[in-house]
Amino acid sequence: MKKFLLFLLAFTCTVNAFSQTDIYALMERTDISITEAERIAGLHFQQVGMGRGSGYKQFQRWLYERKFHTDENGYYIQPASDWNQYQQSNQQMRNSATAANWIPLGPSGWNRTTSWNPGTGRLTYLAIHPSNEQVIYVCSPGGGIWKTINGGTNWIPLTDQNASWMTAYAITIDPVNTNIVYAGMANNAGVIKSTDGGSNWTSTGAGPSGNVRKILIHPSANNIVFVAATNGIWRSINAGTSWTQVHTGSKEDIEFKPDDLNIMYASGGDVYRSTNNGVSWTQVGAAQGITNTGRTLVAVSPANANVVYAVQASGSSFGRLYKSTDAGNSFTTTVVGNPASGTNYFGYESSGTGTGGQAGYDMAMDISPVNANDVYIAGIICWRSTNGGTSFTALTEWFLPNSLGYNHADVHGLFWVNSTLYSLSDGGIYKSTDNGDNWTDLSPGLNIRQFYRIANSQLNQNIITGGAQDNGSVTRQASGNWADWLGADGMEGLVSPTDPLKIWGTSQNGALYRSVNGGNTYNGLGQPSSGQWVTPLWIHPTNETILYGGWTGVYKSTNSGSTWTNISAGTISTSLADLAVSPSNPNYIYASNGSILYVTTNDGATWATRTAPATINDIAIDPTNPDKIWIACNSTSNRVFVSTDAGATFTNISSNLPAIVARSVAVDDQVPRNIYVGMNIGVYHKLEPDAGWGNYSDNLPLVAINELEIQKQPANSG
Repeated sequence: MKKFLLFLLAFTCTVNAFSQTDIYALMERTDISITEAERIAGLHFQQVGMGRGSGYKQFQRWLYERKFHTDENGYYIQPASDWNQYQQSNQQMRNSATAANWIPLGPSGWNRTTSWNPGTGRLTYLAIHPSNEQVIYVCSPGGGIWKTINGGTNWIPLTDQNASWMTAYAITIDPVNTNIVYAGMANNAGVIKSTDGGSNWTSTGAGPSGNVRKILIHPSANNIVFVAATNGIWRSINAGTSWTQVHTGSKEDIEFKPDDLNIMYASGGDVYRSTNNGVSWTQVGAAQGITNTGRTLVAVSPANANVVYAVQASGSSFGRLYKSTDAGNSFTTTVVGNPASGTNYFGYESSGTGTGGQAGYDMAMDISPVNANDVYIAGIICWRSTNGGTSFTALTEWFLPNSLGYNHADVHGLFWVNSTLYSLSDGGIYKSTDNGDNWTDLSPGLNIRQFYRIANSQLNQNIITGGAQDNGSVTRQASGNWADWLGADGMEGLVSPTDPLKIWGTSQNGALYRSVNGGNTYNGLGQPSSGQWVTPLWIHPTNETILYGGWTGVYKSTNSGSTWTNISAGTISTSLADLAVSPSNPNYIYASNGSILYVTTNDGATWATRTAPATINDIAIDPTNPDKIWIACNSTSNRVFVSTDAGATFTNISSNLPAIVARSVAVDDQVPRNIYVGMNIGVYHKLEPDAGWGNYSDNLPLVAINELEIQKQPANSG
């Protein structure tokens, strides 16, 4: 019987933390433990709530990913450290590498059935060839850098084989030598550079750090390069070989005055101006008309070089739009955000009357290159002003269906290039050739969806379901086509063991849904209590009506999820991070939170509480021996363990694995067992009797692996 492994490429869910509010500043910090960050955030959300615009969703995404990058004391481990450990281990494993041949299964686009906000994946920036608009580069936080040479018909990845370069935020093409491309990274990876159109990359000099948000090249003296980053404005006069910090403080944006390159504008929480080509900077303050502070972007247009716009957030909402007609010497306020007057342009309502928003996370602005009064801004949705920023009209909605037009929510960039307007969002790259009235999705072909979890059918090898950050839940149907059937953040999913048309999906904190026709329609199911950001879910190995869920305690349903019973009451009072049910004896159930392991051998009648050697990320149960389990742990030393006595004792089998966190473990039913581990970088394999592991990542992008699933290929298929 042949077998093949299905995997989940869970691209790093790094949050684009741009806000000047406390919660977004908190996500930038690396000097405190993750426990302290949770404590501070908890106090924040007690005050502001956890609804839209509070930053709760962005923090939970950040927290879920950050926990995989902490040491035993909860302090941040730089991704560069993981990359070094991977490289060292890979050198040692060269003689023990295990053959693998990973191929992408998708989805590389979206096909909506009932999802309310479908998309391909998250993008933050683009760069377009100055004389050939068919050549486009895009940046994905977690999916790396991609390029098309035919306007988006086909995309190719450029940084798949360097894990340090998979979280990219900014990119630009040298206007003098278009083979030279710069890209800005997150997580202190700085700026990288290619001199051959993206085929190869090297790091530039030290300096720009934190998150690099924009790179700007002098149009004629291409050795002069500017970077706006978390740690200020940086200037290079030797094409990135070295950098000089010319201004401190977190910065968002930077622009040249179109007809005088000595005059420049920059923004962070305020607006700044330079008259000597960025060598020194002066704050534009209240005396010049910038009266408030908040996350701020600036924009200029060649249509009128003296006009400058600055859009400013007020917390998570729209704050103000400022306009200068004298090259930034003075500004006037053109509009002030106020839901009562319909001017909260960063909210969820196309009327502008909604409260809140996500301006600390998504915010964009650009101006028409032929009309300086034609201004475009975006947050959740896209807006247009034709009167110089005095008022705006919504161009899009963030949900489907709607009568206005769809552009995926959470817009991180608007870019006018010649006669085309591009939008970069959590759903991909869109373009409009009619001033934003209609949009074309250019994202198909970008394999950048950030999956949290997957599940697959043992009856039909085509059928898979999974949940992804920003882009809901999808299912790969029997035809091999993907269907987007749920919105929000997609999480855990299930496929019936007896009818692959019946699937379940969850969104954040354990909201539960079910489809009985392969994702063409769905029904919402009640959840019994609150769960973790990713709430574990399991299904009986042979009976589709019996489900298990790890909300606050272990719950069991005998009617396909319609109602639930707490089978761990009196023992488990915390929310759960992982859950597993024995395929050979479903009376054995394992659940965990942190390093605490809960075990029942009698379907929840009684429970034993045990302590694992480290925080448990994943549990795998032997196919025929319910007392034997493997755990993948959140530790750089104690990565993978096996227990033969239902978790009473453990043996460390980490051996020669790289000293990075193990996220997932899967075991097949062959004798001897094949064991697979997904880590912060790559997949590893060993036969159970072997002492060492081999790298099982051939043709696999070097990203984090959140989940591994084994699917038996039907015997009649060869």
